[in-house]
Amino acid sequence: MPQVDQNIKEKMLFIKKFVAEPRMIGSITPSSPQLVASMLCNVDWDKIACIAEFGAGTGVVTKAIMKNKLPQSRLFVFEIEDDLRQKLIRDTGLDIYDDARRLPHVLREERLRKVDLIVSGLPYAVLPQEVTAAVLDGISRTLAEDGMFVAFQYSLHMKSAFERIFKEVKIRFVMMNIPPAFVYECRGLKG
Repeated sequence: MPQVDQNIKEKMLFIKKFVAEPRMIGSITPSSPQLVASMLCNVDWDKIACIAEFGAGTGVVTKAIMKNKLPQSRLFVFEIEDDLRQKLIRDTGLDIYDDARRLPHVLREERLRKVDLIVSGLPYAVLPQEVTAAVLDGISRTLAEDGMFVAFQYSLHMKSAFERIFKEVKIRFVMMNIPPAFVYECRGLKG
């Protein structure tokens, strides 16, 4: 019963934040287990030494990453909404960063050059264009040559933007999510 109560509390917090700031949160509910599974299904965890997650929300994907990653793998989590960030800190014990645009700076501070996996739940379609451009620039500067970028979106709005950055863009549709979502799996940074 305590887990059910926790799930209800997380959903209520998410709805409250969405109503207050729909451009910041981007969804009315946390990601479903089916969406999380689709996002992480092709990750080769044995080859992942450094991970970044953008738009962690209530930590549904964060917890799946923590469960699957190697113990020595580094994880950098970004969540801009303060209440959600504080909840993530309490729930995970991780340092949670505020703005995904800061990834290159955070890596420099940690004396790291590249990440092997970037997982994104950012609502690119509703973010200001300059924010999306800055996040995409950070991805292209920090993702390892053989790295993988995975994002979910509620439309195909970002398809052409991702195709400009990556040689390979695969898209999966996940019906079992509210709302249904597209998972973009991207590899091979262009030029």
